[in-house]
Amino acid sequence: MPRISLFNLLFKVVWVPGSFEIGIVAEKLGKSGKYHAILCIGAVIRGDTTHYDDVANSAASGVLFAGLKSGVPCIVGVLTCDDMEQALNRAGGESGNKDAEGALTAIEMASLFEHHLK
Repeated sequence: MPRISLFNLLFKVVWVPGSFEIGIVAEKLGKSGKYHAILCIGAVIRGDTTHYDDVANSAASGVLFAGLKSGVPCIVGVLTCDDMEQALNRAGGESGNKDAEGALTAIEMASLFEHHLK
């Protein structure tokens, strides 16, 4: 009999090609009825071009609208960082783990929706 980890039963990881695509995928997942919350994690790192702010704002707005349109809590866990060192520090390094904080927020929101906002 194949082994199935509890992680695979509770969570699904979906990769997207870039930050702009996070919102539409989150909306589709939310509308599927399979999930109680969607946690969108990633990082936008400032580069040499000027579109950093546009990419970061679009990612955050996309996740917000995904939650509003799907009715499922969609949590923004997309880090906005100046460089890779800062990203690593915020993803479990010296500055804590922002992804873990996002996961707790997703659990709290799913519980809120399930028990108080039906």
